[in-house]
Amino acid sequence: MAGEWVDQDEDTTVATTGRFSKNGNFLTRMFIVSVADQTALEGIQIIGFDPAEGKIRSWVFDSDGGIGEGRWTREGDRWTVQSTHVLPDGRKGKATRVITRTDDDTFTLESVDREVDGESLPDVDEVKVVRQK
Repeated sequence: MAGEWVDQDEDTTVATTGRFSKNGNFLTRMFIVSVADQTALEGIQIIGFDPAEGKIRSWVFDSDGGIGEGRWTREGDRWTVQSTHVLPDGRKGKATRVITRTDDDTFTLESVDREVDGESLPDVDEVKVVRQK
């Protein structure tokens, strides 16, 4: 996930830049979500190994004031991220994100089992994310 990545549809583009920390212990990902060529949201995600839990964990902070946390598990080329979020208005959400590696330059991402304050939300269809060269 290090490098420059993009996924897009007709109206929305998500551009992400991932870099490893100095000692390689953490991956920092900066993202910008643009809708109709206007920045709608930006933020940062930090991914790293938590030795106390023995798992990979992540934290997300977005420009609207939302924060999130994820716990990662791997099965072959697929990562599953169980995430919880606090939205800018204080509501609480959760989701399962599934990241599947297609090849060195492509992975897919989908978000399922989404909820906000106990109310189910529709799944987010799988999107293709491509490394920019």
